[in-house]
Amino acid sequence: MREAAQAPAPAGPQAARSTIPRNRHAFALRRQAGVIGIMLAFLLPVIIGFIALALELGRFYNRKAEMQAVADGIAISAAKKLDGSSNGIDEALAAARDVLESGGDSSSKPRYAYEKTMSFSDAAISFATSPDGDWRDATTARAAPAGLAYVRVDTDGLNAAYGRVDLLFMRVLSSMTSMTVSHTAVAGRQRLKLLPLAICAMSRDPDQPFVERVTADGLSELTEYGFRRGVSYNLLKLSPHTSTAVNYVVDPISLPPKSADFSTRNVGPYVCTGTVELPKVVGETLNVKDGFPIADFVNQLNSRFNVYSGTGKCSPTAAPPDTNIRQYTYTNLAWMDTPNEQVAAAAASASRLQTVADLDPHDRNPKDYGPLWAFARPVPWSAYAPGQAEPPAGYTPFEASGTVWKSLYSTGPGLKTYPTDSKTGLQLAPYFASVLDPATNYPGVRYRRVLNVPLLDCPAAGPAGKVLAVGRFFMTVPANANGIYAEFAGASLQEEVGGPVEVYR
Repeated sequence: MREAAQAPAPAGPQAARSTIPRNRHAFALRRQAGVIGIMLAFLLPVIIGFIALALELGRFYNRKAEMQAVADGIAISAAKKLDGSSNGIDEALAAARDVLESGGDSSSKPRYAYEKTMSFSDAAISFATSPDGDWRDATTARAAPAGLAYVRVDTDGLNAAYGRVDLLFMRVLSSMTSMTVSHTAVAGRQRLKLLPLAICAMSRDPDQPFVERVTADGLSELTEYGFRRGVSYNLLKLSPHTSTAVNYVVDPISLPPKSADFSTRNVGPYVCTGTVELPKVVGETLNVKDGFPIADFVNQLNSRFNVYSGTGKCSPTAAPPDTNIRQYTYTNLAWMDTPNEQVAAAAASASRLQTVADLDPHDRNPKDYGPLWAFARPVPWSAYAPGQAEPPAGYTPFEASGTVWKSLYSTGPGLKTYPTDSKTGLQLAPYFASVLDPATNYPGVRYRRVLNVPLLDCPAAGPAGKVLAVGRFFMTVPANANGIYAEFAGASLQEEVGGPVEVYR
């Protein structure tokens, strides 16, 4: 079959007319491309400039984040070491250096520009008594460390290269060749592990709180603010200047001159947790009110013994029990003879409300000393170094032997077998050796039974009381309406008592 013949293409004017729209479209496209090219030529530098700016700012903010991490890490680590002593300043400086040069608690050293390591300089750190206070350099702080509880770290005090960001692109558009970034961090303790209960220091001379106590046969014992380690006291039945008990409830939130709130609603939760919302107390004046209302706070105190019922009960989440809730009652002591009472007996005096344990160490009834050494043992006077804080591991105490016992406590009351560690053979306090676990649904926290109590310079000046030190008291049994029964475990001069360090800014 022959293929159909194709129609001939139009010719003449009709053909010309059919090509005009096509040519116009092509021209329009060429004209648009030219305009776009011109616009691109003008905008390309701007686009490149914005890209360069984004890259430079990205490097700038990355370096800023690096400096912030460095400042925060140093400030937190250093603030943890402050204890109101020159040694604490040295420890803070060492901790700061360790963060930069060894990584501190981290597995790697901090770096800048992603890969370069850093060295510490004392010029980057300063110390103060408040987060807004008079900042002192390391040398000045070491010479006068009392009250210094806050650390400020300014990375400007480190090598200038750490904060310098060399410009790569922006120098094309400006005369700047580099930018410098830095960060300042302030850290300290906002809260303290401190019970909102205050008692009087029992020392006769507030200016000499550490006194040597010599027994009849020559043993020399350290006493602190009028208390003896290893001796139990009723914290609500003491007074250094009168025969009437003196004790105080503390406002856990505000310091003078701010107004105080001593209501059970305000104070109760802090009795549960054993904390206060105060940054420091030693050397400070607290808002206090006469008469700790024990009837209102018995259940809160006894949360440490796994008690979570009754009026004012605590939450086990916020106020867990101790890991050991065993009660060391005076009628059931395995390591000593049975005493007459749960605490050392009150001594007859017209001018002081004290115990027989605090009188001259001669001719006392052995059974009047109460339970001894449930948590702490007495310390030889030779272990104490004036002007120096107690070592982190504590003073080396007297050996638990019959000879020491009888010398310290007037021929008695009779030491039986003091517990020892089966693996090391070291002597252990019953708190560590005779343990009763709390209920499994309330996991315990070790040392919750240790009450950190402000020791005031008495008599307190009206509604305010100056804190001389913090006394550590171990609850041997639960509190009741008649008192809080606790064994003295030492006094602390340090400003902070285990509270968490926080970054303020």
